[in-house]
Amino acid sequence: MTAGMECVTTPAMALHTSPALVAFASFLQLPALGLEARVAQELAENPALEEDTAPACCPVCGNSVGGAVPGPCPCLVGGDRRSEGPGAGGESWSVREPRDEDRAAWFLADVRAALPAADAPLADHLVGSLGPRGRLDRSVEEIAVDLGVPPGRVLRVLAALRAAAPPGTGARDLRECLLLQLERWEERHGTREPLVRAVLADHLAALADEDGLAGAARTLGVPVAAIGRVREFVRSELRPSAALDLTPPAAEASAPPDLVITRHPENADAYTVTLLEPLRLRLSVSPSYLAYLTSGLAPSPGGSDGPEGERQARLQVARAREFLSRLDRRWRTLHRVAQHVVDAQRPFLDGGPAQLRPLCRREVAEALGLHESTVSRAVAGRVALLPCRRTMPLSGFFAAATGVRTALRDLVERETLPLSDAELAGLLAERGYPVARRTVAKYRTGLGIEPRARRAAGRRAAA
Repeated sequence: MTAGMECVTTPAMALHTSPALVAFASFLQLPALGLEARVAQELAENPALEEDTAPACCPVCGNSVGGAVPGPCPCLVGGDRRSEGPGAGGESWSVREPRDEDRAAWFLADVRAALPAADAPLADHLVGSLGPRGRLDRSVEEIAVDLGVPPGRVLRVLAALRAAAPPGTGARDLRECLLLQLERWEERHGTREPLVRAVLADHLAALADEDGLAGAARTLGVPVAAIGRVREFVRSELRPSAALDLTPPAAEASAPPDLVITRHPENADAYTVTLLEPLRLRLSVSPSYLAYLTSGLAPSPGGSDGPEGERQARLQVARAREFLSRLDRRWRTLHRVAQHVVDAQRPFLDGGPAQLRPLCRREVAEALGLHESTVSRAVAGRVALLPCRRTMPLSGFFAAATGVRTALRDLVERETLPLSDAELAGLLAERGYPVARRTVAKYRTGLGIEPRARRAAGRRAAA
């Protein structure tokens, strides 16, 4: 028996990335300004492509705005007004759209987005009580007495404020400010610094001089060099005040919307999505080129007659049609993804941030028959103008953390016996929020909810 080698052709099926698919992917992920630059380049290079200079219509008010690249209609930018909509259980929720020049109002809107509508006045009060260094001038108990609400409710709103603000915001004094910054530093680096915490809590004044370092070292039973390292850590990693900047932002900090979400004209329970790119970039194949190729009687648009002129005109028309096809495919994909996301998050648009449900890109991709990377490219960098006239990144519709926090707060408020983080994670999974125990602990801390042991001790003391 002899061994040999031979080449045999065998049919097989496999997935390959075609050049056309790669070109579409790069075209889809272009930001709005990048697409406009690409269109301008194509218009300059291909005379068979023309732009429509007729005024466009605003999708909100219907008025004509601008020319081929219309200026922003007042309807397409957030105004300083309050829009209200029905919420769950017949309540109402409102979103105050801050002015571009009012950074404090933008910060307040972020805080209120993580709270139920009933706590919005408390958020207003706490943000208004912050001093120049981002500190509160009164204790939680004093604020609760002044407002006539339980201290736990003030703590919950204060936790939302601290989660949305730079570390150290909402502290009463320098010690608490540094401790809050240390907590955020530990979360970010995934480590604990017990010695730094002990020095900040009980020996902060000792960091001011060498004698104080020695005294703190004797009390804590550590070398003086260890306290010196704590001082260097505080100097390099922490700061004496929260980096809360409420000064007016630059005008360009507010991103213009890429799409507008409005109530459906025939169905008040539904929403419709309108892309703004097709209104700004309205292109078509030049009629003169089409007339030349169709009839052959019109003069050559390129100035050269004969077979060569016709061949050149056909190439330019084909290139223009290919470019328009890519634009149309980009817009159809963006619209399909955005409309599906809006339909899935209709409770959020109706009832406010507390109604934001879990949604992932893979779920949208499977529903639309697209690849998950296509959905990611369609969502990345897109900004939506909500019916309440506030702009929001389209990626924000995928953030389920607000819904998880709302469900977690509800579970703790309804518990008959204090539940552990593992038990809370199981109940959240039953509600459609599959999160890990450590994630529950993180959200619980952010909401100002104490661990099970402390909640149990508080109930025993109250009894």
